[in-house]
Amino acid sequence: MDIKETFCPLCGKPSLEGEVCGQCRAEKTRWLECPPRVTTVICPTCGARKEAGGWSDLKVERDELARQLITRMVRLHPDLRDIRMTITLDEISVNRNRAECQVSGTLFGVPVEGSCATEVEWKREQCNRCSRISGSYYEGVVQVRATGRRPSPREVEETTRIACAVEASMMESGERLSFISRIEEHRDGIDITVGSQRLGSEIAAAISRDLGGRFTTHPKLVGEKAGRQIFRITYSLRLPRYSRGDVLIVGGRYMEVLGVDGRQLRCLDHSSGQVRSVPERQVERRAGHKGDAAAWMVAFRDADLLGVLDPSTGVTKEVKIPRGREICPGTAVRILKDGDRLVLLE
Repeated sequence: MDIKETFCPLCGKPSLEGEVCGQCRAEKTRWLECPPRVTTVICPTCGARKEAGGWSDLKVERDELARQLITRMVRLHPDLRDIRMTITLDEISVNRNRAECQVSGTLFGVPVEGSCATEVEWKREQCNRCSRISGSYYEGVVQVRATGRRPSPREVEETTRIACAVEASMMESGERLSFISRIEEHRDGIDITVGSQRLGSEIAAAISRDLGGRFTTHPKLVGEKAGRQIFRITYSLRLPRYSRGDVLIVGGRYMEVLGVDGRQLRCLDHSSGQVRSVPERQVERRAGHKGDAAAWMVAFRDADLLGVLDPSTGVTKEVKIPRGREICPGTAVRILKDGDRLVLLE
């Protein structure tokens, strides 16, 4: 073997088969480079970020986003190993940051260190969602009403909760244009104005599934765009006359509504503990809702009677125990007041 083949031709240090040694290769290689500027577009209203022509909601702080952008844009040699990077940010103005990148690693088996500087520019542009909201854009309205009555405050509250939960779920799945722009309570019910027809359909379906009732759709042509007809849809949802949790009087017995199917009510008979199907026409009146019941303490039991303490007055009152119920003194039971009468719930 020729002795020249065992030394680096540049520095004379030992080298495998006469090739340039790792030290010389590392010194001659431009292994770190920062772009002069990193630019990103942020919505000033909601903080969403524009990337590749589309918008996405930010889930990181601004400084963390800046570090992610810089890390992605810094160019490193593909043979660099054991990379360690530290980024220091300094705010120049509201829309600019200066960044110093300190990078170390191993290149061709030789430890290397270097640094470079860049700027982060924050451009501001209103996103498509905020632009639609500020322009009062909408594609549908979910109108919630009730048969023969006005929706109760409990139903209005539950309707709002369901609608917001559906909106949050669709936003989480990436449907940014599925937003609720307004929720308005009227004398006859509640209107939910939505930014997409799919959101309107999902909200109407969720409300009818949880609170009962059915909905119909009523499209209205409002114009054309690029040769395509544009419709706005009204989702007309009618809650049943009696809703789940209502306590009704049927044939002199207290029954709790478990579900509604058209004009048939599936009810729990609180005197017998049995579930029955009851036609709506047999209902004498509504006594209240199970959500209005309060916890009363059982003071004593005498055969089929319970002595319970009124939590508001401390006075002991008697209520009959439904068949098959085992209730001991010292426990709490749920009592619904119907005028002067007490209804012991399951």
